[in-house]
Amino acid sequence: MISAFSLLAASIVITCVIASGIERIPEITRDLPATYAEGEPIFDARLKARFPLGTAENAIIEELERQGFSIKEGPHGRFATFVEKKLIVSNIWNVGWEAENGAVSKIWGVYGGRGP
Repeated sequence: MISAFSLLAASIVITCVIASGIERIPEITRDLPATYAEGEPIFDARLKARFPLGTAENAIIEELERQGFSIKEGPHGRFATFVEKKLIVSNIWNVGWEAENGAVSKIWGVYGGRGP
């Protein structure tokens, strides 16, 4: 027979496992439609509204880092990535931009998934 202590211990372990998988996603990515095809244009529009052309590149980097994005250098400039790790398919948000003289001249967002 299972003791009350065993049930309590199992409950605590399950709660910890579930809580460890809860990751806070960036505010700019919240409440998007579940399908990538519907969510990506909304994510892209949010980026363009939040960071209009002419925004200082440093301001974009600071804000995206504050929200948990990782900033990286690519072959065509900088980009930011956030991965929400899930059991089977992880959600990925990428932000790309081009800058001239320290000001953003182009910005876009990509929202998709990656399997195991």
